[in-house]
Amino acid sequence: MAVAQVPRSFKLLAELEKGEKGLGAGACSYGLEDSEDILLTNWRGTIWGPPHGHHENRIYELKMHCGDNYPKEPPVIHFVSQINLPGVNNTNGLIDPKAIPILRDWVRIAAELSKNPRPKEDPLSLEAALISIRKFMDEHKKLPQPPEGSRYAIYENSK
Repeated sequence: MAVAQVPRSFKLLAELEKGEKGLGAGACSYGLEDSEDILLTNWRGTIWGPPHGHHENRIYELKMHCGDNYPKEPPVIHFVSQINLPGVNNTNGLIDPKAIPILRDWVRIAAELSKNPRPKEDPLSLEAALISIRKFMDEHKKLPQPPEGSRYAIYENSK
Protein backbone atom coordinates (compact mmCIF):
# COMPACT_ATOMS: atom_id res chain seq x y z
CA MET A 1 0.00 0.00 0.00
CA ALA A 2 1.49 3.34 -1.07
CA VAL A 3 1.63 6.19 1.39
CA ALA A 4 0.39 9.61 0.28
CA GLN A 5 3.20 11.95 -0.67
CA VAL A 6 3.51 15.25 1.16
CA PRO A 7 3.40 18.05 -1.43
CA ARG A 8 6.70 19.87 -2.02
CA SER A 9 5.37 23.18 -0.73
CA PHE A 10 4.05 21.64 2.52
CA LYS A 11 7.36 19.92 3.21
CA LEU A 12 9.35 23.08 2.52
CA LEU A 13 7.00 25.21 4.64
CA ALA A 14 7.54 22.79 7.53
CA GLU A 15 11.30 23.01 7.00
CA LEU A 16 11.11 26.81 6.88
CA GLU A 17 9.17 26.92 10.13
CA LYS A 18 11.66 24.60 11.83
CA GLY A 19 14.63 26.60 10.51
CA GLU A 20 13.15 29.97 11.51
CA LYS A 21 12.34 28.78 15.01
CA GLY A 22 15.81 27.32 15.46
CA LEU A 23 14.40 23.93 16.42
CA GLY A 24 17.07 21.95 14.62
CA ALA A 25 20.65 21.01 15.22
CA GLY A 26 22.68 23.63 17.04
CA ALA A 27 25.66 23.35 14.71
CA CYS A 28 23.66 24.18 11.57
CA SER A 29 21.07 26.75 10.58
CA TYR A 30 19.12 27.48 7.41
CA GLY A 31 16.44 29.69 5.96
CA LEU A 32 15.16 31.16 2.73
CA GLU A 33 17.61 33.26 0.77
CA ASP A 34 14.82 35.69 -0.15
CA SER A 35 11.72 35.99 2.04
CA GLU A 36 9.73 36.82 -1.11
CA ASP A 37 10.56 33.44 -2.70
CA ILE A 38 7.04 31.99 -2.71
CA LEU A 39 8.24 28.82 -4.43
CA LEU A 40 10.65 28.14 -1.53
CA THR A 41 13.44 27.34 -3.97
CA ASN A 42 16.64 29.09 -2.85
CA TRP A 43 17.97 28.69 0.68
CA ARG A 44 21.02 29.71 2.70
CA GLY A 45 22.64 27.44 5.20
CA THR A 46 25.30 27.86 7.84
CA ILE A 47 27.53 25.22 9.34
CA TRP A 48 29.70 25.84 12.38
CA GLY A 49 32.97 24.02 11.80
CA PRO A 50 33.48 20.85 13.80
CA PRO A 51 36.00 21.07 16.66
CA HIS A 52 39.55 19.74 16.91
CA GLY A 53 40.69 20.43 13.37
CA HIS A 54 41.15 23.12 10.75
CA HIS A 55 37.38 23.84 10.68
CA GLU A 56 37.18 24.73 14.37
CA ASN A 57 35.74 28.20 15.12
CA ARG A 58 34.89 28.78 11.45
CA ILE A 59 31.46 29.51 10.07
CA TYR A 60 30.71 28.15 6.60
CA GLU A 61 27.99 29.60 4.41
CA LEU A 62 26.17 27.45 1.85
CA LYS A 63 23.53 27.93 -0.86
CA MET A 64 20.88 25.27 -1.35
CA HIS A 65 18.54 24.98 -4.32
CA CYS A 66 15.39 22.87 -3.98
CA GLY A 67 14.27 22.05 -7.50
CA ASP A 68 10.78 21.17 -8.67
CA ASN A 69 11.29 17.51 -7.73
CA TYR A 70 12.37 18.16 -4.14
CA PRO A 71 12.01 16.14 -1.88
CA LYS A 72 12.11 13.22 -4.34
CA GLU A 73 15.48 14.55 -5.50
CA PRO A 74 18.16 16.12 -3.29
CA PRO A 75 18.83 19.83 -3.14
CA VAL A 76 21.78 21.18 -5.12
CA ILE A 77 24.23 22.54 -2.56
CA HIS A 78 27.18 24.91 -2.98
CA PHE A 79 29.61 26.18 -0.40
CA VAL A 80 29.82 29.97 -0.60
CA SER A 81 32.71 29.95 1.87
CA GLN A 82 35.83 28.44 0.36
CA ILE A 83 36.67 25.01 1.69
CA ASN A 84 39.17 22.27 0.90
CA LEU A 85 37.08 19.13 0.96
CA PRO A 86 36.89 16.07 -1.31
CA GLY A 87 33.84 16.25 -3.55
CA VAL A 88 33.62 20.05 -3.46
CA ASN A 89 34.40 21.85 -6.71
CA ASN A 90 37.34 24.16 -6.03
CA THR A 91 36.07 26.78 -8.52
CA ASN A 92 32.42 27.22 -7.52
CA GLY A 93 31.91 25.27 -4.28
CA LEU A 94 29.42 22.80 -5.80
CA ILE A 95 29.13 19.67 -3.68
CA ASP A 96 29.23 16.44 -5.66
CA PRO A 97 26.24 14.50 -4.30
CA LYS A 98 28.25 11.26 -4.56
CA ALA A 99 30.62 12.56 -1.85
CA ILE A 100 27.99 13.05 0.86
CA PRO A 101 26.13 9.89 1.93
CA ILE A 102 22.68 11.44 2.39
CA LEU A 103 22.84 13.22 -0.98
CA ARG A 104 24.17 10.11 -2.72
CA ASP A 105 21.36 7.92 -1.29
CA TRP A 106 18.59 10.53 -1.36
CA VAL A 107 16.61 9.19 -4.35
CA ARG A 108 16.72 5.62 -3.03
CA ILE A 109 15.59 6.70 0.46
CA ALA A 110 12.81 8.85 -1.02
CA ALA A 111 11.57 5.88 -3.06
CA GLU A 112 11.58 3.66 0.04
CA LEU A 113 9.69 6.31 2.02
CA SER A 114 7.05 6.52 -0.71
CA LYS A 115 6.27 2.82 -0.16
CA ASN A 116 6.43 2.69 3.63
CA PRO A 117 4.99 4.83 6.42
CA ARG A 118 7.14 7.82 7.26
CA PRO A 119 9.35 7.58 10.31
CA LYS A 120 8.80 10.03 13.16
CA GLU A 121 11.79 12.10 12.01
CA ASP A 122 12.08 12.75 8.28
CA PRO A 123 15.55 11.56 7.20
CA LEU A 124 15.44 13.75 4.06
CA SER A 125 15.57 17.46 4.78
CA LEU A 126 17.80 20.48 4.34
CA GLU A 127 18.80 20.16 7.98
CA ALA A 128 19.71 16.48 7.52
CA ALA A 129 21.82 17.43 4.49
CA LEU A 130 23.68 20.12 6.47
CA ILE A 131 24.30 17.72 9.36
CA SER A 132 25.64 15.10 6.94
CA ILE A 133 27.93 17.69 5.32
CA ARG A 134 29.21 18.73 8.75
CA LYS A 135 29.93 15.09 9.61
CA PHE A 136 31.83 14.76 6.31
CA MET A 137 33.81 17.89 7.22
CA ASP A 138 34.69 16.31 10.57
CA GLU A 139 35.97 13.20 8.77
CA HIS A 140 38.35 15.49 6.82
CA LYS A 141 39.20 17.95 9.59
CA LYS A 142 42.96 17.65 9.13
CA LEU A 143 42.97 19.01 5.57
CA PRO A 144 44.53 22.48 5.28
CA GLN A 145 41.92 25.16 4.59
CA PRO A 146 41.80 28.44 2.64
CA PRO A 147 42.06 31.63 4.71
CA GLU A 148 39.12 32.14 7.04
CA GLY A 149 36.40 34.31 5.52
CA SER A 150 37.38 33.60 1.90
CA ARG A 151 34.58 33.01 -0.60
CA TYR A 152 34.41 31.48 -4.04
CA ALA A 153 34.85 34.18 -6.69
CA ILE A 154 31.33 33.74 -8.05
CA TYR A 155 30.00 34.78 -4.62
CA GLU A 156 32.41 37.61 -3.86
CA ASN A 157 29.83 40.34 -4.46
CA SER A 158 26.86 38.58 -2.86
CA LYS A 159 26.42 38.86 0.89
